Amino acid sequence: MENLTKNQNISFYEENTVTLFEQYQSLSFESVHQSWLSKLTLSHYQSALDIGAGSGRDAIALSDKGLCVTAIEPAKSLMGKGVKLTGGKVRWKSDILPELSTLSSETFDLILISAVWMHLTIEQQSQSLKRISCLLSDNGVLIISLRHGDFKDGRKAFDVNATRIINEANTHGLTLLHTDNDTDQLNRPDVCWETVVFTRKS
Repeated sequence: MENLTKNQNISFYEENTVTLFEQYQSLSFESVHQSWLSKLTLSHYQSALDIGAGSGRDAIALSDKGLCVTAIEPAKSLMGKGVKLTGGKVRWKSDILPELSTLSSETFDLILISAVWMHLTIEQQSQSLKRISCLLSDNGVLIISLRHGDFKDGRKAFDVNATRIINEANTHGLTLLHTDNDTDQLNRPDVCWETVVFTRKS
């Protein structure tokens, strides 16, 4: 059932790549991520992992700010457009949460998971947090954006709960740095966002 759900969502992104690429690119990295960007100094970090990188908008922005970026995207057609956008500035991998099997023992100073978490079942969310905690370097930061609001286009979403995520993150040695709520940048009235930012103290 879980794999079917994964495939249902990935198929949607594959089939709607052109529309979604244009939608993602209509928003700037700074406007989408303004809340946590104002709390961090990106020059303090050297490497970044963008999980569910989509069009590559965020990956190229992080690269332009001086980080060495690895982008993860399971929808191959969307990744193809992201590769073209980012050129040789970003390393791309076809992979998916919670496995991230293409990543081995490397760690990252900044891990961004934007507009992905709601596609994971509660069990997959728990598995993903455990996996991601192994990929975060000491004093690194993990940023997860949580979408609240159902889809009306065939995509499948599951419950996201910041309190649950914070409690589980704590069990993996991650400490909450920042949390906030925001309206939808695409002005969808039935959608809102919540962001949680964690760090691993050395």
